[in-house]
Amino acid sequence: MPEWMVESSQLSDVGQKRKHNEDYVGFYEPFRIADQKAYGRLYVLADGVGGATAGEVASKYAVNKIIYTYYQEQAGDDSGARLRQVIEEANADIFAQNRDRTDHREMATTVVAAVIRGDDLIVANVGDSRAYVIRGDSIEQITEDHSLIAEMLNDGVINAEQAATHPYRNVILRSVGAYETVQVDLFVRQIAPEDTLVLCSDGLTHLVSNQELVDIVGARPPAEAAQSLVALANERGGDDNISVSITYISHAEMEGDIPGTGQLPDMPRWEDLQHP
Repeated sequence: MPEWMVESSQLSDVGQKRKHNEDYVGFYEPFRIADQKAYGRLYVLADGVGGATAGEVASKYAVNKIIYTYYQEQAGDDSGARLRQVIEEANADIFAQNRDRTDHREMATTVVAAVIRGDDLIVANVGDSRAYVIRGDSIEQITEDHSLIAEMLNDGVINAEQAATHPYRNVILRSVGAYETVQVDLFVRQIAPEDTLVLCSDGLTHLVSNQELVDIVGARPPAEAAQSLVALANERGGDDNISVSITYISHAEMEGDIPGTGQLPDMPRWEDLQHP
């Protein structure tokens, strides 16, 4: 199973209308090729749920908890089961923190996480933050939104044009931390050189079309593409926080250890997180 070289970039922006950035993006690409073969590279994006007064705490905690715990678990063949487990653990932690609070400032967050391990792409999500794979001129939305609007579209109650401006378009039906247990969706795909993985929050997808994602990501390296996508969403109003993670799979196969990027976080502590 080859380990391909990748080029990745992450960007999160407060947008034009919000006072705080409740999105958080993290990733870790291990230094040792043995660790990449055993665990893979991990990319995580979270969007603190709108209306939750400590959403930015929940999103930052979830991302760091997921990355930290994923690489502490014993490596094995089932990366998907491990990814689902660490998201469930983050949910349990945030829910317990909410239960013990006395000020009614409850926290919750969406999560989309992706592991690239050899030719395998494993994606997990809770909420409406999305994962896409772009291949040439085509784009596939890997995740399914856990939102009221998605259900209304699936049931034929509204059409796509109505969904774009519907007053309930920000209502999500699943989040990490809101309930004692959480249902995590899991998807597995095969990836190939020249594929690009895109993770993004709804602050981007509400304002940038799939075709624009293909055009911009296909024409620029990840860092420039991320800047262009965030700038485009801001030009169109930037009415929410905007976050994106872009990872391009190259033709080059790793032949030995190379400097990894991203940071393997310590186990996050509530007392270190800044509450709003």
